[in-house]
Amino acid sequence: MNRRPRAFACLLLSACSVAAGTGRALAQSSLSDEIGNRIKQELSRPAPKPAVPSRALPSAAPVAADTPERIRVNHPRLPSPVDRERIDQRIDQGMQAAGADRALPDRAFGAFQRGYFLTAFSLALEKAKNGDAPSETLLGVLLSRGLGVKQDYKEAAGWLQLASDKGDHSAMYMLGEMYLAGQGVSKDPAKAADLIQKAADTGDPVALRELAFLLLQGEGRDKNPMLAAAYLRRAADAADTDAQFALAGMYMDGVGVAQDPSQAVRWFSEAARRGHVGAQVEYGIMLFNGTGAARDEAAGARWLMQAAAADNPVAQIRVARLLADGVGMKQNSFEAARWYLLARQRGLHDDYMDNFVLRLDKDTRQKAVEAVAHWTGGSVVDVAKTQNGNNPAQQSSAPVDKKSN
Repeated sequence: MNRRPRAFACLLLSACSVAAGTGRALAQSSLSDEIGNRIKQELSRPAPKPAVPSRALPSAAPVAADTPERIRVNHPRLPSPVDRERIDQRIDQGMQAAGADRALPDRAFGAFQRGYFLTAFSLALEKAKNGDAPSETLLGVLLSRGLGVKQDYKEAAGWLQLASDKGDHSAMYMLGEMYLAGQGVSKDPAKAADLIQKAADTGDPVALRELAFLLLQGEGRDKNPMLAAAYLRRAADAADTDAQFALAGMYMDGVGVAQDPSQAVRWFSEAARRGHVGAQVEYGIMLFNGTGAARDEAAGARWLMQAAAADNPVAQIRVARLLADGVGMKQNSFEAARWYLLARQRGLHDDYMDNFVLRLDKDTRQKAVEAVAHWTGGSVVDVAKTQNGNNPAQQSSAPVDKKSN
């Protein structure tokens, strides 16, 4: 099984350890001056508009964000780091635009969510001085990722240790990840596992999943696939999609649990419906082949198409094959070529589809190349140009194998 994606809520963190007194060092006047200067720049930006979800396929080409018009700098009064009224007004505007409750008490986290990282740092620092654990954790996040301030794993670990000592499970998990990665301190898998275990004991689904992976790999803990499956099940029940995906894989392979394709289908389905793209691929293939569930080629093809539209190259190459053969969806040579060339741009290759594209008329193939170039915003090498002028009719054409392709 592949190493898990690391996550804390929406944060991807790595990390380090603790030095005594590191938290207090952040309150020095020099840092406050830096915050004062840079927060003026943050607050001069207009609040960004909330993103509007789209049902359409991904844009054919990357679209550059509009450059916001800057507020004039000749204000009679510039905000300071403790200009509460101005800061609160800015945060409230963004939270209201996003449909959030105006009375949301944690303004530091509100600023963090909106991308005002230096503002978040300033607000969190004030509360952290009074021993507020969530604020200490937020400082650890900002410092470990270098958001708004210079990246400093050692300082981040100091704040996370303070929060962890107060029982903050998020801080425990993140600090464990830092020890696991060995960034800024000597790598210590055993200490990392202890911290992640403490976070998992609070029911944190991300920590439960991470602990399961440690048990599967024997990192910081003795290998124990059965116990790992139990932790994954708890995280999966709490709707952690990565845990659902991993648990499904264990049921498919019979690792730590009795092999059961129907249970694999169940958990792939759960994760797929929550937007896990890898699960959408696996669930689509299982439905298409009738593994662990009634065979439904059309439904399987729809899930593969959804994953392909999310830019998954494995799904793209499978959708190309289905479109080429007209299985599970209507045959469409142009679309088949387009999806295959897109997957090929990402390093995947299929002899059958190479031959299929080579046998297309020149105009159709060229339109597919142009469509992919428009989507990716770059150049695309035509399959015909990679074959050194070989006659496609002389190349073998692999038969369609629904089970393996």
